[in-house]
Amino acid sequence: MTFRTYILAAALAVALPALPAMAAPAPAAAPAQAQPAPDPKATMAHDINAAAQYRLPDNFFAIMIPTIKEIKARNVPPPDTSNLSLSQTIERTAQTERLMPILRDHGLSASDFVMGITTFGMTTALMHQQAPKGAPALNPANVKLINTHPQETQALIQEMGGELSQP
Repeated sequence: MTFRTYILAAALAVALPALPAMAAPAPAAAPAQAQPAPDPKATMAHDINAAAQYRLPDNFFAIMIPTIKEIKARNVPPPDTSNLSLSQTIERTAQTERLMPILRDHGLSASDFVMGITTFGMTTALMHQQAPKGAPALNPANVKLINTHPQETQALIQEMGGELSQP
C-alpha cells in the first residue's frame, strides 16, 4: 500500500525547485468582495519550510515502523489527500475513523503522523539527491537521526512501499 502522506512528501521534494519562483511576489489582483483563497504557491512554500524544519523525535523509528506495519496489517486505506496542504492533510487524517485508533495506540496525533512521515520523506529524498536551488535547510537533528539509523531508514521506506536511491 502506498501512503498518500509519503506521496505528499515526494511532491514537496519535487516542488523544491520551484521555491525561488514561489518567493516572488504575486501580481496585484483586483479587489474582491469575498475572502480570497490562500495563494497555493505561498501555502506550498510554507509547507516545504515547515517540513524541512520540523524536528523528528529521537524515537521516531521505534514508533513509526510499527505504526505503518499495523496500518498495513489492518488494510486501512490512506485518506485522499491529493492537492491538500499540510494542515488540510492533518485535518483529513484526523477525520479518518479507522486510522486514528491505530495512531493513538502508538502515541501519535494526526499532526505527529503527517508531519513525521512528510519530514522523513522530504529529508531522506533531499539527502540522497542534489538539493535544488532555493531548497530550505534541513533540520540537522533529522539528518543526524536518519544517518545514524540506516537500517531503520531503509525498513521504514520499504514499509511505505518505496526504495532508497543511492546518491
